[in-house]
Amino acid sequence: MSDKVSEFDSDYLKEKREKRRKRQKQIQYSVFGVLLFIIILILIYMFTPLSKISSVEISGNDNTSKNTINKAINVKDNSRMYTYSITNAQNKLEESTLIKSAEVKKHFPNKLTVKVSEKQIVALTKKKDNYVPVLEDGTELEDYDGNATDNGPILEGFEKDKKEKIIQALSEMPAKVRGMIAEIKFDPQENAQNQIKLFTTDDIQILGNLNTIGKKMKYYPQMSQSLERDESGELKKAGYIDLSVGASFIPYSGGSTTKSSSDQNVDKGTTEEDKAKDELQSALNKINEKTDKNN
Repeated sequence: MSDKVSEFDSDYLKEKREKRRKRQKQIQYSVFGVLLFIIILILIYMFTPLSKISSVEISGNDNTSKNTINKAINVKDNSRMYTYSITNAQNKLEESTLIKSAEVKKHFPNKLTVKVSEKQIVALTKKKDNYVPVLEDGTELEDYDGNATDNGPILEGFEKDKKEKIIQALSEMPAKVRGMIAEIKFDPQENAQNQIKLFTTDDIQILGNLNTIGKKMKYYPQMSQSLERDESGELKKAGYIDLSVGASFIPYSGGSTTKSSSDQNVDKGTTEEDKAKDELQSALNKINEKTDKNN
């Protein structure tokens, strides 16, 4: 009886081992099959047009042409995703005078995205017969042949450290405010060595101090909106804004410089002019209070 039991146990164990071996082989075959399939897919991807870079999406380039970026990243007809170096591409892009930083990413199966952050063009300076863009770091783009979206104001009379200061001030201003300035002149006086004059795109003259103009000009959109204008868009009360000390509106003597002589004489001292002056001065006082608190 015990012999039969032993024989049964032996057969059962053999059968169990055999089943285990078959299951292990099946698992091995499955794993091998999956690996083989993956290898085949990789080989197909690597040695067919699927892995060739087919599209490049560029963003952030307001003043740098796509052609310049494409030359820098150097994607050729036979460039493949798995051999293309995004590090080299980023380094090459950042060698450009206009580009502050660059990010190049790969997207399966065959797409590249290029995102650049540019240095701001904050001003223009005259060189011979041309106006040369000036970057936020003071670099002058003498060979620039692109179409800048934000040229900034024309600078006149600034040299060396004075030029560095006005460029720094412009770089701190919001682009919207900087875009409202047409020209800036360095205009030192005996009792005001850092005096500057700004001429805006909406025909307002501003007197300022080189050392404080960057902070004060961020309020210019509110100042401009406070000016009362007639139906043609011209100022009802002509004058200039003085930001050199505090903030105040100074009427021009003799009336508006934007009207004829007869209109100036008729309008001089009228209630409308006084109202426009008072409203602007009130707005400037509020802005001046904000400036003092921020300082």
